[in-house]
Amino acid sequence: MIKKGRDPDVVTYTIMVDRLCKARKFDNAVGFWREMVGKGLCPDNKACSALVVGLCEGGKVDLAYELIVDVIKGGNLMFSTLLYNALISCVCRIRRIENAQAIKLFMLKNGCEPDLMIKGLCNANRPDKAYLLIKNKIEANGLVDAVSYNTIIKAFCKVGHIGKAYQLFEEMGTKGIAPDVVTFTTLIKAFLSGGSSDIAKALLDRMSGMGLLPDRVFYTTIIDHLCKTGKVEMAHSIFDDMINQGVNLGVISYNALINGFCKSNKVTEAIHLFEEMQARGFSPDEITFKLIIGGLLREKKLSKACKVWDQMMEKGFTLDGAVFEALISAIHSIDSE
Repeated sequence: MIKKGRDPDVVTYTIMVDRLCKARKFDNAVGFWREMVGKGLCPDNKACSALVVGLCEGGKVDLAYELIVDVIKGGNLMFSTLLYNALISCVCRIRRIENAQAIKLFMLKNGCEPDLMIKGLCNANRPDKAYLLIKNKIEANGLVDAVSYNTIIKAFCKVGHIGKAYQLFEEMGTKGIAPDVVTFTTLIKAFLSGGSSDIAKALLDRMSGMGLLPDRVFYTTIIDHLCKTGKVEMAHSIFDDMINQGVNLGVISYNALINGFCKSNKVTEAIHLFEEMQARGFSPDEITFKLIIGGLLREKKLSKACKVWDQMMEKGFTLDGAVFEALISAIHSIDSE
């Protein structure tokens, strides 16, 4: 091109930078970039995006920041929000929080909102900084919504600051921001994991009272967790809530509670649930049968266990592993008496 007397333009340089970065020839890509700028050509958003994405994907985040900030300071280009956000995401990923803050100031100066600033800080395990950001946004223009709060609440839960996350949840109400399903599910899961089942149940009741309903998968997760921590009655109460709220039940939901009953030596309740699920049109699966048979054997109800085993075989399921060995052992014990 140059031999023919035609100088490369911004589009040409953009293509070269993009291809060289993809070929991981970052020094050459930067050389073309500096050559372009040195000739007085003003890179556009596409050129800047090619450089930022290419260098950041190659782990050259600091270099990308250095080169792009020079363009920003030049003031000749109105950066797109997408480009700002891409750079913020990259610098936050390597925890260059001071660089992210600098980009945020450039964005605000140019009338852009840092959409990914909050997420970037949270991904860097700095929810405290993200919280300060939304506080400033509230005071400045009230642009914070449930999504912003949810991002920070999740981040606080991730780093183990569940109390702080709950404070933000309460603060949402004082700011007139309604919590949504994501808000509640994040907190409920965190409190369950922290062993605070009572608080989790209270949040679930509050959630239902607001007309916000989690799906079957979430309900089943809660029931399973409560059963594993010995709170079977609470799990049963939530199971009943599922039915009352019209949430579609499934075999997995039944299995979670049946498992809880069996492990709590409440096989009668497990059998009742086993019969109820069939009356509602749900066919027990292999796991259901194994749970019921195992529970009956633990309570030495061999006759009933054998009847359920017969049902299981009629359905085409097989009993194997520890439960099968326990059943055969129990039968042999009876025969030898």
